[in-house]
Amino acid sequence: MPHRNEERTPLRLTTLVWGMDGNGHVFMEQVQTLDISPLGARLKGLTHTVAPGAILGVQNGDNQGRFEVVWVGETGSAREGQVGVRCVQVGQNIRKTILYIDDQEHELDRRRSMLEAFGYGVHTAASGRDAFEQLAGFHFHAVVMDHPLPDIDTADFIDQVKHRQPQAKLVILSAFPGKLPERALAQSDAFVHKGENHNRLVQTMEQLIGPGATLKWPITRTLQRYAVVVPLTVRVLRSGVNATLHGKSTDLSEGGVGVQVESGDLIPGEIVTVEFSLPTSRNALKIYGTVRHRKIDDYGIEFVNMSHDHRQAIRDLCDVLVPMDVPQ
Repeated sequence: MPHRNEERTPLRLTTLVWGMDGNGHVFMEQVQTLDISPLGARLKGLTHTVAPGAILGVQNGDNQGRFEVVWVGETGSAREGQVGVRCVQVGQNIRKTILYIDDQEHELDRRRSMLEAFGYGVHTAASGRDAFEQLAGFHFHAVVMDHPLPDIDTADFIDQVKHRQPQAKLVILSAFPGKLPERALAQSDAFVHKGENHNRLVQTMEQLIGPGATLKWPITRTLQRYAVVVPLTVRVLRSGVNATLHGKSTDLSEGGVGVQVESGDLIPGEIVTVEFSLPTSRNALKIYGTVRHRKIDDYGIEFVNMSHDHRQAIRDLCDVLVPMDVPQ
């Protein structure tokens, strides 16, 4: 076993771990840390078989990273059931924040829950005074305000928001569009009718500020992407139930695929299976991946543990195509 130079701190945390086991199956399960150090951790409770050198995704709360398995406790030893890992890449989950103002409590609770389900961090205020206190203490990517509110003038409030946080997008939500002042409409970035489907608000947020949560890994893209459009299927396991989403690819590389789904949602960080066919392969490709980012109905999926045959099929196709002009 390698000599350890860093100190370990005893600390028990419930941690989510995912990766590919020794049988080639993708897994995701909760384990406990026994201790941690600046460079790694000791895990207990991993039921799937992994070998030294395997790369695992590890998440605790909003903190995520990639870890390499350094050692696995032998059966019958004091370390049986334990796994030692070291960090090879630290990631972070970037969450967009929204201030939602409404004087009706049930409206606040309902729309806050919906926005949070799509990954947004939501602060709420029931009055103009509460809203100004929030604006003074927090940075927001967007402000959603009901109209009318009893203690503020909508147009004046928008002026104040634009002055205090000019980068924030402002959305007016109202059941009475005919009563909205023209100045308020002109200054806002979007209007959503309260009678519309609730997904309309989520779609508006994604158009204005992007997806609620985006998994960011601090690495630079090294593989060129190519404009490859083929039908595909994405499968994801949620609470023991398989969900199937149909759609098409928007671009392809040896490292991943851009996906546009017809209906349904994927969540950044989820482990999925992507199935599609290419003219350079006799059989359909079935590749495991991680959802990296989302923009409305478009997703970026990074491939994990791809077979040599699948990689070669993608490479053979891309070799005859012109790379997309993608900023690196």
